Amino acid sequence: MTGIMTGMTKMKLPKYIRNRSGTYHYQRDYPTNLKHLSQTKSFTYPLKLFANNATETEIAKAAIRAQEAYERQIKLISNSDPEALSATELEKAAANFLRKRSLTVGQFVAVAKDAQTTAQEEATQTQVQAHEADYADWAIPEFEDVLEKQARGIPLTAQDKVIGEARMSLVTKAREKPQTLGSLWTEYAQHRGIDPSSRNDKKAITRWNNWLSIAGDTVISKNTKAHINDGLEKYINERTGKVQSSTIRRELNDITACLRMGELRYDWRIKLPRIKETKSKARHPIEPHQQIDLFRAILDPKSSIKPIHGVVLLLCIQGGMMQSEIGRLRPEDIGLDTETPHLSIRNKTKNKDRERVIPIVFGLELIKHNLGDTIEWLKRVTESTPSATLKKVMRRAINSPKTSAHCLRHTFKINAQAAGVPTLTISSIAGWSDPQRGASAHLKGYGSTGIAQDPNMKRLFKDSLKIHKHLIDLEKNMNGSKNNIITFSKAR
Repeated sequence: MTGIMTGMTKMKLPKYIRNRSGTYHYQRDYPTNLKHLSQTKSFTYPLKLFANNATETEIAKAAIRAQEAYERQIKLISNSDPEALSATELEKAAANFLRKRSLTVGQFVAVAKDAQTTAQEEATQTQVQAHEADYADWAIPEFEDVLEKQARGIPLTAQDKVIGEARMSLVTKAREKPQTLGSLWTEYAQHRGIDPSSRNDKKAITRWNNWLSIAGDTVISKNTKAHINDGLEKYINERTGKVQSSTIRRELNDITACLRMGELRYDWRIKLPRIKETKSKARHPIEPHQQIDLFRAILDPKSSIKPIHGVVLLLCIQGGMMQSEIGRLRPEDIGLDTETPHLSIRNKTKNKDRERVIPIVFGLELIKHNLGDTIEWLKRVTESTPSATLKKVMRRAINSPKTSAHCLRHTFKINAQAAGVPTLTISSIAGWSDPQRGASAHLKGYGSTGIAQDPNMKRLFKDSLKIHKHLIDLEKNMNGSKNNIITFSKAR
């Protein structure tokens, strides 16, 4: 990620956006296997924004358009099939072709001609001066080769069609572009301020593109409602059996959010087809002796387990924390230097129940020294990387082929139940839904100092000490009976 200074803050630029002589451009290398076809090393697209006054939102919106142009170009040069491009894609590819030559649609619709000479031409039926078509042919000489191929019956390529479309558009009055499903997303993305460099927004863009490829892009008309509903059914059928039903619903949320934007305008009524329910994968907790083996390996200074990986695992079992929750932690969410060390989860959670405060009762020093690096790692890598990495770490440590980091969230629950702590405590710490829950939820509005002094926090902390006694004892033994958690008396 690159950036520029605006006042006292650094503006983050989306990936592939470059500042070239004070203006922003999208610049991205072509894939290695396509460079011999592209004739140039990289694709460049001007955003028509100046570095001295462009806002972050303007840059993000322009980056989306540039990314779409890049994807069209990749499709164009990698596919010789003249039908590979839809009508909309062909139009946009032709416009980009003209832009690279400093030409515009309709540029030669009405070129200046001498009136007297024009009258002479009409009288004699001979051409003396240059006409609109002549200017267009001079601007795009490749069009002559396309015409020759056509005359000889040689099949045209996708690139040939782009050249033909570009040549014809020079002498065609620019018309109002019809609205398509694809352009509806562009409008939606601009309205929402979707940033293609953001991990979550990237997922939304990918989900829409996947759906559109299955449903097919089309010009919006009275028949579009049926096209959309048919496309939604096809998408569900395509995804069923590959992912859980809950995942399909989550994916459709991004897709239908865009489609519903058109409901009032086009009188659509989007109706989701039935999604066949699937059973969630069984998450097996790890046994107490496996927990001890794992955390002995984490806490051992000579261990091969990296501290950043150990931090994630320590937080997973102490509060059922998700990797995404750890990656979103802010300085104000961290209260590890208080008398009741804790972390607050209160920023963009999956649901309100996930907002909570988590006591940290063992592995404190490791967490304190490495939490910052852990957060940066989780922000830097792709979404699937931590899960895959931690799965390998755990399986090596405890020699269990079916173990994953998510199992630790369920291990926390089993440990808590075995310790006999109240159900309310379990839901409060781990963020499970409970109508009686409140001990942890109300704490999230406090600052770190306030949380540490709150009686509810002290109760959660004591219950957590009880839940994790076997692991706290392990840490004491490894530290020579010296614990890194400062307990408090009832008097305090």
